[in-house]
Amino acid sequence: MEYIAHVRAEDGEIQSVHRHLLDTKFLAERWGESLGISKVCGLAALLHDMGKYSDAFQHYIRRAVSGEKVRRGEVDHATAGGRLLFETLKRKMPDQLLGEIVSNVIISHHGNLHDYIQGEDSPFLQRVELKVLDEYEVCKKRFFDEVISEPDFINYVEAASQQLMSYLERIGQTLVNSTFLTKLVFSILIDSDRTNTRQFEEKGVDSSLAVDLQMLKENLEQHLSSLKSDCSTVSPINVLRQQMSEQCMKYAERPSGVYTLSIPTGGGKTLASLRYALHHASHHQKKRIVYVVPFTTIIEQNAQVARAVLNTEEIVEHHSNVIQLDDASEDEMSLQAKLNLAKDNWDAPIIFTTMVQYLNTFYAKGNRNTRRLHHLSEAVVIFDEVQKVPTKCVSLFNESLNFLKDGLSSSVILCTATQPALDFVKHRLTSDGEMIQELPTVIEAFKRTNIEVVSEDFNTERLDLFVQNQSVTNQSVLIILNTKTVVRRLYESLKSSFSEDEVYHLSTSMCAAHRKCILEKINGRLDAGKRVICVSTQLIEAGVDVSFQCVIRSFAGLDSIAQAAGRCNRHGEVERRTVYLINHVEESVSKLTDIAKGQEIVKRLVVDLERDSNAYGGELLSRLAMQRYFQEFYQLREADLDYPINGPTAETLAPMLFKGVANQHQASDTPLLLVARHRTVADNFHVIDQKTDDVLVPYGDKGEELIALLNGDINWEGARKWLKESQQYTISIYSNERQALEQSGGIVSLLDGRLLVLQPSAYDEQYGLNLSQDSEMQSLFM
Repeated sequence: MEYIAHVRAEDGEIQSVHRHLLDTKFLAERWGESLGISKVCGLAALLHDMGKYSDAFQHYIRRAVSGEKVRRGEVDHATAGGRLLFETLKRKMPDQLLGEIVSNVIISHHGNLHDYIQGEDSPFLQRVELKVLDEYEVCKKRFFDEVISEPDFINYVEAASQQLMSYLERIGQTLVNSTFLTKLVFSILIDSDRTNTRQFEEKGVDSSLAVDLQMLKENLEQHLSSLKSDCSTVSPINVLRQQMSEQCMKYAERPSGVYTLSIPTGGGKTLASLRYALHHASHHQKKRIVYVVPFTTIIEQNAQVARAVLNTEEIVEHHSNVIQLDDASEDEMSLQAKLNLAKDNWDAPIIFTTMVQYLNTFYAKGNRNTRRLHHLSEAVVIFDEVQKVPTKCVSLFNESLNFLKDGLSSSVILCTATQPALDFVKHRLTSDGEMIQELPTVIEAFKRTNIEVVSEDFNTERLDLFVQNQSVTNQSVLIILNTKTVVRRLYESLKSSFSEDEVYHLSTSMCAAHRKCILEKINGRLDAGKRVICVSTQLIEAGVDVSFQCVIRSFAGLDSIAQAAGRCNRHGEVERRTVYLINHVEESVSKLTDIAKGQEIVKRLVVDLERDSNAYGGELLSRLAMQRYFQEFYQLREADLDYPINGPTAETLAPMLFKGVANQHQASDTPLLLVARHRTVADNFHVIDQKTDDVLVPYGDKGEELIALLNGDINWEGARKWLKESQQYTISIYSNERQALEQSGGIVSLLDGRLLVLQPSAYDEQYGLNLSQDSEMQSLFM
């Protein structure tokens, strides 16, 4: 009898259970081999679908093929393999560790890893020991008859156990590393299982993106050579940028590690870090480069820069989509289809993604997230603006970086002009070196502004007058405030003081295409030397290349102030310009804890400098001041660094994985070695506290066209293209905003509820999202 694992939808071809297990084992072994855990991963793959040998599953799959309606997952086929391994190894020290890690991976491969807690209430033990499996012995016999003999299985398990011990001895046998190793093996099993199933469905079509990193390195060097030979680019600042870039290239010869790249704002860190990554990958045979940015608003422009200088389109951008479509099977996969698959598992040479997606890979629920983790091995991972790591995620972030270096043989680059004190916190991260030599001299050379603290308090009316006064001597003024409410209020006030083409407003209530259009107008006027008054939230501080003659910033964290200063005299048009730091009394930041705490510390630093002009080297934005700022910030927020969760016990997530915090129930006859509460962490982990929904907005002709296209008859390839374009026409709304829009009819759902679209009345030409629905755009769309 042929035991069925899958049936191909196109032609009814059968993939047998033994073929699927052996082919999946082959993939898992290949992905685990370079880390020295090929058999650990192969063991998980070999056993993961052993339960499909049951008569119950065979009856279930034949019913499904015949067209009978069945409930997905109604037959448990994951537990049997986990039980076989766990009962083989329990009480056999140290082999039981292998049993606990791999058994959990097997029983969880259609969901999330189970919690290890002691006693009969242990979710892990409930599955591997206590759950009733009527056909367990039948499955075991058929497995040994068809897939591998019992003696060969025992030999394979012993080899896997030896590999596990060798791996942990090499990287350190700690709870932290055991926790991450479980995640790693889980990732490899999920990816090998899904990949083999996809290969069967698509008749073995190659879906990989095999780009030569050596070729990309040569393309980058050609681009940099052309810049160097261009006389128009010769200036002291550009020469310094070139010198720092060359330092990064030479640094690439060093061993894998965690390194800082503290190039000042405007110093060209994107290309310098990419240059390091490509040369390091060439020197040390790294497999891919992963570029992690803090916000979706800058991911596309960074990826586009990389495409241009590397002369390749095969760069994967992974961030949120307005909707998710299931992959479709085709005889020939197009480039776009391959890019989309690579977005799922990060099997591509260069990935641009966000901090949210990176952290989700390690900690969030859903095996689509975890599937990507193993492709962070033997990589170069670059973190841009690393100081933007959410405060509650600092401990989890640091531990993930330590594992990247020690457990995954990857190199980590921490890019920012304002390095956070990640070595100062409890779960510390230690840097192996700074790439830029004589950094104080470099920082001084790039200094283009002076910070002036204005002692008086400001409201909107007083700030309007202050802006008017500054505009007398400065053609361009940028005002950055902390909340959208005060930004809009000031913009409304300034409109009566300046002409319509002189004053501009920016906020995250606008879609990216809207902001881009406004920034193009702003840059056009700046280049022409015309008057520009721009009021913005802090979104303009990250990755936006603008240069104003004067910047006014309300008190915030010191890193934000430094970023704001980077938008003033950015290209060194004159020797120095002034950045004014003000206290805006109308800002309500009590619920914005990071900003509130940041203001508190910065105000103390300002007082220190008033008392002693030589404190912190005499500069508010000096490295000494920045180090002091982050140390104090992490001290003030110490209780929040381990990711606190709401509840009566006031627990935090980090100890659940790394410190052995577990619910110790009554003793079991099988005491567990591991205590990580994987599922509890996954259920509670959200990088962004408030749930948001992505909504397509009717901005401009293109926004309206995309909505019409996605509301019509669409095919798979067309939808991929339109969804990529729709990133620029999407905003994120909070649940209360969605509820208000639904009640007022300002939002509609398309594509069976998978696509949310704003009505024209709910999107405003000046402000973006308009909950009151009195938008001027309503008449424009009629």
